[in-house]
Amino acid sequence: MARFLLGWELGANRGHLVRLAEMARGLVERGHEVAVASQRLDLSFDWPAGVTLWQAPLWPRLLANVGAVGGDLPNTMGDILYRVALENPDALPALIAGWQALMAAVKPDAVAADFAPALLCAVRGSVPVVAVGLGFDTIPPQLEQFPSLTGKPPVYAEAPLLEQVNKGLAQMGVPTLDRLPAIFGADRVLAGTFTELDPYAPWRQEPVVAPSVSHPLGETAEGEEIFLYADATLLRAGPLWDGLVRSGLPVRVYAPSSTPAQRAEMVRLGFKVEVQPVPFERIAARSRLAMTSGGLGFVSSALASGLPVVVMHHDLEKGLTGQAVTRMQLGGHVHTGSIQADAFATSLRQLYQNDSFQRRARELAPGFRARLAPTQEALAVEALLDLVGAR
Repeated sequence: MARFLLGWELGANRGHLVRLAEMARGLVERGHEVAVASQRLDLSFDWPAGVTLWQAPLWPRLLANVGAVGGDLPNTMGDILYRVALENPDALPALIAGWQALMAAVKPDAVAADFAPALLCAVRGSVPVVAVGLGFDTIPPQLEQFPSLTGKPPVYAEAPLLEQVNKGLAQMGVPTLDRLPAIFGADRVLAGTFTELDPYAPWRQEPVVAPSVSHPLGETAEGEEIFLYADATLLRAGPLWDGLVRSGLPVRVYAPSSTPAQRAEMVRLGFKVEVQPVPFERIAARSRLAMTSGGLGFVSSALASGLPVVVMHHDLEKGLTGQAVTRMQLGGHVHTGSIQADAFATSLRQLYQNDSFQRRARELAPGFRARLAPTQEALAVEALLDLVGAR
């Protein structure tokens, strides 16, 4: 029997927890011990019996509004790490110290890191590690520098940031880096995405693996609804809701962070409202179009089901996903802050009524579905067991 630690640091989507829970289940079913150290704890997940839950060390600016940093929006992963406090000389050493204390308590034989650069630094060279996550946050570690994902130059220079990082790593007695992208290096790297949605596709040397999706998926039928998965940011986007009303289209909403008062207002506006998660096979059966802020799991589920997607994004990762969907002619995208109710309603009606989007989505869906097995979680379990010789 082996012992494993699964850790998650950055990113906000629920998908990180879903991935860790599925990996934990696979390891426990094979008779191993599992500890999960998560950015945030959630007992509502169906964690396998015996899994121990820990609070992961937190990047300082996750405790405040990262937007308060000000300045230009990020163009590279280096910019993102700077904004969550990598440039703070005390931040990385403190995070590593936290992980080292947790490692001493858990004593894992191997580690899985989900968008967890500080954890990767803490264990590099001492414990075998598998990096898992999305295409966006499993960066090819062989890169000399983080490429621009927007076509614009980095907001923050990498050289002084690398120097600062290496001072912190040396302080904590862990290996230093010869280039900043190497912070994401691991013994195995499993990037879960479709190649068409992978922002690092031009630079990735290893093949991507299946994205994490909602099972069972189902396939589109003759549904006429729009299904909107609304996160907290979309709930605050007044012009979006005004535009939906003005479109006159049938909309069903699932907004997991909504209050009873907000749900009552949605009903008053004429929307159908779900209070529990909706199986994706049901979404596919009764929908003509899916709308989301751009979470990769939801978008991938829609594409594999044959549903066109509208992405209303509010950060770099989701904006890139929306642009990819638009390039494939499988939907459209708009920045949440740029929505104007009348124009949005008109564009939404046009997309909804354009049968070519539905036809193309259904034609491409089998190709997406064929790439959903084996799952990223199953491959991660096998990689962890292989690293400790416990197959």
